[in-house]
Amino acid sequence: MKRWVIILIIFIIINTKAYAHKSIVDDLSTPLDAYCENCKEENADVEAEIIEHFKKEPVPVSLDECIGVALLNNFNIKATHSEYISAKWDYRNALAQFLPDVTFQGYTIYYKGQVLVGGVVPDNVEELAISGTVHVTHDLTKGGEQIFEAKAQKLKARANLNNLDFTKDEIILETATKYYDLLKAKISIEIQLKNLYERTAQLKLTQNLMEAGLGTRFDVIRSKSEQALAEQSLIKYLEQFRAAQAALANVMGIEVYTPVFPIEIEVQPFILVDENLSPEELFKIAEFSRDDVKTLENQIKTMKQEKYKVYTEFVPKPRFLYQGQFQGTARVGVYSNNVVGGYIDIPIGSRLGVGTVTKAKSIQALIESQKYKLEQLLRDIKESIISDYYSAELLKERIEIAKKQLNYATDSVKLAELRLDAGEGILIDVIQAQGIKNNARIELLNTIVEYNVNQIKLLYDNGTISYDNIVKNYSP
Repeated sequence: MKRWVIILIIFIIINTKAYAHKSIVDDLSTPLDAYCENCKEENADVEAEIIEHFKKEPVPVSLDECIGVALLNNFNIKATHSEYISAKWDYRNALAQFLPDVTFQGYTIYYKGQVLVGGVVPDNVEELAISGTVHVTHDLTKGGEQIFEAKAQKLKARANLNNLDFTKDEIILETATKYYDLLKAKISIEIQLKNLYERTAQLKLTQNLMEAGLGTRFDVIRSKSEQALAEQSLIKYLEQFRAAQAALANVMGIEVYTPVFPIEIEVQPFILVDENLSPEELFKIAEFSRDDVKTLENQIKTMKQEKYKVYTEFVPKPRFLYQGQFQGTARVGVYSNNVVGGYIDIPIGSRLGVGTVTKAKSIQALIESQKYKLEQLLRDIKESIISDYYSAELLKERIEIAKKQLNYATDSVKLAELRLDAGEGILIDVIQAQGIKNNARIELLNTIVEYNVNQIKLLYDNGTISYDNIVKNYSP
């Protein structure tokens, strides 16, 4: 009983002191937001902070603009496109081999002087000799070699076109991923700015409390440490933001120094892939839609045609020849003659056939190697689809949990501030609650960005990624 009386007396003394100081520190028991007007989220001016930090005026961009620019300017796409153009001309050159080879040779010689006729009688000669010959030859496909070569070049050009389309798919994925990295860094800066404002308000409060005799120097030092930590976090995200700017500008094919700046002020999850499709159905789509699969398939077909071309070294090769010639002089006139010929070569292959067979066997081994690579590619695609499909399911759940976590953290901050305002709580409770809320916002942001990138990755996995498919639900 005596112990309870002592506790009651101490409690009365403490409350008496608190009320005695209330007229002095009446404004010190209010929530932290009252000490810093900038603590409101809408006052966290990210763009102004970035301009001040980097001394560069941002260039506003959206996801659809970035992808559109990248498809036009990316240098990997340009290089792959040039390779496709080269392959097209190789195919046309192969078709040109079916045309006959035509050449013309002519000359004129002027004679003037004395010559011996019959080696005995001298004679004065002044003549202009004229000669011309037209040669026309046709290899008649070289025993089918030209046919297989043309087919091989056609398939090679098709493989290069598939590779060009696949490169575009990769650039779309990379651009979208880097855009979301930049957007995440931007919103993270906004969160860290708000955190810094709160830590600044916290420091101001603890300083005022210490001056009023209700706080300690330890509280002030701790608040300064918290403020310094908030500044460090802000600078870290500013560095990430600038690196993400350079990465996005680079993949877009524009000047890498360009300070691109996402126009969104928040990020929302959006669905790009039909949720009713199973992993097996997505894989079936990928088998027929993935351009890297088509590239390998056409490369295999190309090598088969090259193998068939090698075997034409055993095939008889007929040739056709026409020669038209005219000769004469300016004085007596020009006379013509024509020659038509047909030839056939019956080879037994290179180096008694051994060279031909070994060359064909070597190509066949390469074909088998490409088939194994194709099979492994399909297995890798299936693995990616399964992984991304189930990641999408879990990420949706994580988003909902993160939203609840943020709501709980927000309520916790309000309660901690109310308790502090009523004199029933302590400052450390508010600090911890604000830190938890800050981490909850970061977690929700990261989860939503991860989900959106996951959806784009699923489009890439099943070969249906495109500008239109990505921006159809996009509304900045």
